Amino acid sequence: MWDDLPENVIPANIIKMPDPLKDAEEEAERIKADRHYYLRSGIERIILDAPWVDEKELILEVGKYYKEAISCTPSFAKYPEATKWVDYVIRKDRELMNLADLTEQEIAVLRSTHDYLTFRGYRDFGIKRKKISEEKCRTAFLPETDMGPMHIKNVDDPITYWKPLPALPARARISEAWWYHKKFVIDGVGSGLHIDDEPDDIFPLPVLKMVEMYADDTDSVVDFLRKYSSFWGSCNVLIYDRKYKVIAIEKCSRNYFEVFPVDKSAGFGHVSGMVCRNPDSPQAKYQKEKRNQYLNLFNLPEDGPDALFWNICYKFEIMLRETLRNLGRNPRAEDVIKLFTTKFPDGLRKDGLKIHPDQGAIGYTLITNCTFLEKKLYYRWQRTGEKDGGIWQEKPEICQYEV
Repeated sequence: MWDDLPENVIPANIIKMPDPLKDAEEEAERIKADRHYYLRSGIERIILDAPWVDEKELILEVGKYYKEAISCTPSFAKYPEATKWVDYVIRKDRELMNLADLTEQEIAVLRSTHDYLTFRGYRDFGIKRKKISEEKCRTAFLPETDMGPMHIKNVDDPITYWKPLPALPARARISEAWWYHKKFVIDGVGSGLHIDDEPDDIFPLPVLKMVEMYADDTDSVVDFLRKYSSFWGSCNVLIYDRKYKVIAIEKCSRNYFEVFPVDKSAGFGHVSGMVCRNPDSPQAKYQKEKRNQYLNLFNLPEDGPDALFWNICYKFEIMLRETLRNLGRNPRAEDVIKLFTTKFPDGLRKDGLKIHPDQGAIGYTLITNCTFLEKKLYYRWQRTGEKDGGIWQEKPEICQYEV
């Protein structure tokens, strides 16, 4: 275990419900700081990709979907834990509308644009993306290294909105460590579909927030997420608890739930963005079917930017998985770090990766986080902002947490 449970950690079974007003206040502050980004940029990108789409009609349909989703209350007999959370979601949105001065259309755009497009909009409006964007991150947890248990992640995204985080302190109290008060860790990477079949359950339950109240360890986390599987997706997640039991869940679709235990040869767990690791799994076959459906819907070539993009995502998955396997069961931490921080194609770090002329957002690794839980060490590499050249900082910031 990374530590005995501190006295001020509340047991999972008596964790209190979050306050919808407080959460709405925090979200309202983020929106007020950049209303255009949260309320307009997504719609503008859609219209740029599909200029034939009537913006007012699109927003009207997103609004209809939001009202339908928020009224589609899940069965409390089947999902008894959801009772409090339906009230939480509805009240939070109501409070947010008041605090951030949002119209009904704006709250719908904020909450439902992604789901509407995925389940209905791409087909209803004939929306095809002119330029692909960069896939998301990858992360790994290694229970055994020469530095003890190790959690490392590359955060990959366009550099356009990136702002470097404030400098780390050289030392800090252990109570300030990001992992210290957790009973388990859930770390996710993006993995979505342009087109997914709409599930029966479309109420926007915050499942990855809910699980904190109803689970204590890796097994109970998996059980809860499986039970509420149809309410969440578009991500792959890595889960481990205080006893270092690690599990990966791949979930590009709301309709599938696939669990992967640690790699038998080397004992690590990992997830990569935008891929299914086993091309013969039910979800991977579904993913391929839906991607082909999207290509055929818009007469897109099999060797075009979308297909090349998906192929490079899988190459990153292979590099991550096979390199960690080759490092063995008790690798040197510096070799794992080298994999994550070395520039592609020799490592996983992206320094303006562009795989096709029609690629929109160029791929960057913006930050690498690395935690040695039992040594209470946190390493962080990050990139400067776009205006400062987007330079990768080769030497990490290091924080030593102390009791």
